[in-house]
Amino acid sequence: MNQMNAPRHPRQQGMALLVVLIMLIVVGVMAVTGNEDTQLQTRMLMNTQFYDNAYAEAESLQQQAESRLLEGELTLDDFGEDGFYDLTAGESLDFDPLQADAWDGEGILSGNAAANGNYVIEYLGETTEGVLNDDNLSSSQLLNAFRITAAGWSLESAGDLESRKRALAVVQSEIMMAD
Repeated sequence: MNQMNAPRHPRQQGMALLVVLIMLIVVGVMAVTGNEDTQLQTRMLMNTQFYDNAYAEAESLQQQAESRLLEGELTLDDFGEDGFYDLTAGESLDFDPLQADAWDGEGILSGNAAANGNYVIEYLGETTEGVLNDDNLSSSQLLNAFRITAAGWSLESAGDLESRKRALAVVQSEIMMAD
């Protein structure tokens, strides 16, 4: 009797299962890492958008203040009031303009702009345009110098004003103009 024996395959002993489980763990870790990266990028994008909105608001308020000065809407008699500081009379900003909560109740609050920003104007005194030497100083015209500091903030849509502030941008300019 001649029997044919079928070739026997060695048993895998669970090796395929082990390889599949390791691959599953690697893919799972990659998925979690990718999700965390996406969430981080989303938060960074939102912060950038909040800052861009705050910066645009601050620039808009700065231009508004410059226009009010250049068009003669504000005069030196207005200084000494809230939001207008005369540095020649010893007045100065009594708050840190780089702190968002420091702007509460400070500066010129007007219309809808008050919710998104504010500005202050400081009178720096009289000065002359840049002169090259002392001989030209006597013929130069005296100009009034002003510093405008504007702060804009970006707001979320829900909650009270303080909890909605998400970004602060502060811009500053100095202008000189004749009486």
